[in-house]
Amino acid sequence: MKKGFALIGAGLFGQRHAQAYQRHPLVDFKYVCDLDEARAKAVAEAHGAAAYTTDFNEIMADPDVIAVSVATPDPAHRDAVVAAARAGKHILVEKPLATTVEDAEAMIAAANEAGVKLMVDFHNRANPPMVAARDAVARGDIGKPSYVYTRLSNTIAVPRDMLKWSSQSSALWFLGSHMIDIVGWILDDKPVRAYVVSRDGILKDLGVDAPDFHVATVEYESGAVGVFEHTWILPDTYNTVKDLKIELLGSKGAINIDGSHNRTMELYTQNKGAFPDMLVPPFGPHLTGFVLDAVVHFVEAVLFDKPVLATGEEGLANTKIISALIEAARLGQPVQLPQ
Repeated sequence: MKKGFALIGAGLFGQRHAQAYQRHPLVDFKYVCDLDEARAKAVAEAHGAAAYTTDFNEIMADPDVIAVSVATPDPAHRDAVVAAARAGKHILVEKPLATTVEDAEAMIAAANEAGVKLMVDFHNRANPPMVAARDAVARGDIGKPSYVYTRLSNTIAVPRDMLKWSSQSSALWFLGSHMIDIVGWILDDKPVRAYVVSRDGILKDLGVDAPDFHVATVEYESGAVGVFEHTWILPDTYNTVKDLKIELLGSKGAINIDGSHNRTMELYTQNKGAFPDMLVPPFGPHLTGFVLDAVVHFVEAVLFDKPVLATGEEGLANTKIISALIEAARLGQPVQLPQ
């Protein structure tokens, strides 16, 4: 029997949630909610939701809705998550869980008090090469991990054109939260100390009040060292909107992941070359792509009482780490990371 799910926040990633809910055979897609009524209506109609609204309280009052996705902008998760918890709805919230520790703790407290599931959408935990890398490390294929280099960056179009709220976030929040989570998950290790360099100017000249980039050197409990590079200033002419690379060096081998320029397909038009993403988007009417797989994980966690992909507590830890990295950049000196 189908159960009611709803979406709050119908932007870029919210629409991925809508695709998953539309396609899942056990989901009755009840609502799309967005402050932009025209967008809420368009996404609801495109993905078969029964209704649309600009007020999430309408969703909270509907007893037929048992779970919601919250895909509002990075700093705007708290109100919807707390309201959903108090209404007894299970919650999938986009990463990062919050951009302040206070907001993250409030959401976890509300979910725990209500006894509902809270999952943070760290969807790279369902990304095939990331899963394969975690399995390889666990098997000892590369020996003891020693050094990790990771890069996840966007073209300047993302903060300038695609995210209207980019001044309230940064490449470190928007992208670095993914990589801090996935590297710790692959290594099964915790970061303990970091030194971070950041610069600004290019984005501010365009009216975006966010740093151009962060580069962090992070030490882990095991002694491994990671370098994290995150920027929002790749040129518009880049072949992909994102550049994702991970290199893992161990005592007996190495792992290289190319999550963007993987050349599974190359497309060249009169204006530009491109490497279309073969892992993220759904093709045809089926549930495909790891971003949708993560939403499916949430659906099945709710319907069959399974563990979630990433807990609220893991989201809180991530928020604490990113907050500390930002402070390290401000101070210009190494900081101990919260445990």
